[in-house]
Amino acid sequence: MRDPAPFQRLDDREAGLPVDTTLYEDVPHWLVTPLRNWLSGTLNGEGSLARRALLRLKMSSWGDDAQTLVDVEANLLHIVVDAVLQLHPGWEWAPLSQWTSYDRSRDGFQDQLEDLDLLLWDGASKYCVDREKRRLVRRVDATVQNAADLAADVAPPPAADHLREAWAAAYGLNPDPDKAYNEAIRAVEEIACPLVEHRKAENGKATLGTVIGELGKNASHKWELALPDKDGDPQSVEHLVGMMQLLWQGQVSRHGGAPKSRRQGQPEAEAAVHLAALLVQWLSVGVLRPA
Repeated sequence: MRDPAPFQRLDDREAGLPVDTTLYEDVPHWLVTPLRNWLSGTLNGEGSLARRALLRLKMSSWGDDAQTLVDVEANLLHIVVDAVLQLHPGWEWAPLSQWTSYDRSRDGFQDQLEDLDLLLWDGASKYCVDREKRRLVRRVDATVQNAADLAADVAPPPAADHLREAWAAAYGLNPDPDKAYNEAIRAVEEIACPLVEHRKAENGKATLGTVIGELGKNASHKWELALPDKDGDPQSVEHLVGMMQLLWQGQVSRHGGAPKSRRQGQPEAEAAVHLAALLVQWLSVGVLRPA
């Protein structure tokens, strides 16, 4: 459950201060005990899960595997929570029925996830639970998140998968800007290549770069946008090509050894993912169409 209006302390409100929207990295002190309690409840009776999490995290057990995880240093709690989320068998549990107990049902596990998400929300954590990727990801503005979700929902499955991978790589617990940027481009290519260059795509020779060349020069007269121009006529593809060029030319990590090759920065990766989400959505719903 989210707040119907932004929460603000009484003393801050009476002092006329703006609403504090700060989100906190890692684990602020006020979240330490709540997260330990959540881990304790979630790991109760899940010895195999605790053992697997310790091994994956390369941590030594001090006797009781679950308690070892609960008692980790405060600055590692979010790492442990993320590992437990990734490995928890509850993702595959059956729904609650006469043959399943609540504690071992998908319903019970989903309630645990909701409890965790609410803890992170109330504690102003930078992280939230991503049920699609089964892990913690960095929180973004709800409107932005909804736009990305919509793009993935309307896209063909291969493009949607790449877009979700790009999002997870950009906003996950351990961001990978290079992967995020690469997956963002692949998401766009999954739709743009067969749409604009069908034969090349079938032969595996189409890329976003060749699509840009086709739309920008060779076949620009064959395509239009569903958006009208100032005279009410369909827009040319010029602006769409410009958006594609921004994405394509900004990938400086594509080829190693080039004079200007380097790792992508985090802001670059985030911008690329959001631009890709818009392009995927446009291409999926027919904003680009034959003239």
